[in-house]
Amino acid sequence: MIAFKFSRNAMWAVGALIIAGLLMMTRHTSDLNALYETNYGMLLTTKIALLFGLLCFAAANLSTARKLWRVSSTPIRRLLRFAEVEVGLGLVTLFCAAALASASLPTDGGAERTSLSEITARFAPRWPSFHSPAYAELSAAQTVSSVAERGTPSLPSAADIAWAEMNHHLAGVLVILMGAFALLEHHWRTAPAVRHWPLLFLLLGGILVVRADETAWPLGPIGFFESLRDPQIVQHKVITVLIATFAIFEWQVRRSRFKSDWPAFVFPITTGAAAAFLLTHYGHTEGKDEVLIAISHTPIALLGVVSASARWLEIRLSDTFAGRIGGYVWPVAFMLSGFLLLLYREQ
Repeated sequence: MIAFKFSRNAMWAVGALIIAGLLMMTRHTSDLNALYETNYGMLLTTKIALLFGLLCFAAANLSTARKLWRVSSTPIRRLLRFAEVEVGLGLVTLFCAAALASASLPTDGGAERTSLSEITARFAPRWPSFHSPAYAELSAAQTVSSVAERGTPSLPSAADIAWAEMNHHLAGVLVILMGAFALLEHHWRTAPAVRHWPLLFLLLGGILVVRADETAWPLGPIGFFESLRDPQIVQHKVITVLIATFAIFEWQVRRSRFKSDWPAFVFPITTGAAAAFLLTHYGHTEGKDEVLIAISHTPIALLGVVSASARWLEIRLSDTFAGRIGGYVWPVAFMLSGFLLLLYREQ
């Protein structure tokens, strides 16, 4: 009876939050286009999407609670595991809400807006580029010598654009391979050969250490500790640490090197944390270009949330249908994230 009342009230509470979000949308956005033309609109849309996911899990738990009310012997294991995923989704939603509170309102005119034509032009399908210019060709190698100078907006050069696109496209290839190898691991014949796929994440982390911030250590003139004054550089380094942690622990999990079960949870926790950071990675200057970059990163972050949730259910409900489905959902989500990275464009 308690579980039924809690699930019902939780579902109504999440529904109320979605309605509140819609009311905020009508009050703080001058038109529906602001939902994808401004950083505030992107964060608000993301928050509503996360709350909708919470609502789906709440509805599933309400169904289980109703069965429990009618038949007291109904298993509640799925209800408990879904509730754990709800907690994770709630934390990511709070992270998104905190970023939303600091974003400029579209109605105040404090943030630049992009347009549908600019969005379609930026994301028009093109072949990915794997050409990387020499570091000496980058603007960072010629002008930036401190975090203060880095904060001054400037138009990126063709070399800067090619460098950034190469980073994302290379990451896309590695993420697609990881998802594909994870799917092949379900087959007993290919499992021994592909179970080492987490090492690709370690390779990705190494690439990000060197190439993610061309203005800072180890390539750029800005020192390591001075670079920590820049929030975007800090987020890059935090995400890199999460990626490395994921790779090391998950590789050992795939090789059955741990006697306890807790290392398996490093995967969903680090993936969920990286997704939360990615949702708020841009928007510090409220510039038009950052809005366009946020549009490309937000779907990847949401797929990260899906991956974390699916992997959590695979671990916690491994012998059930929901757990087996989760084991196929997160590799597919990885692959979709990789394809989105291949479509990434700076300009």
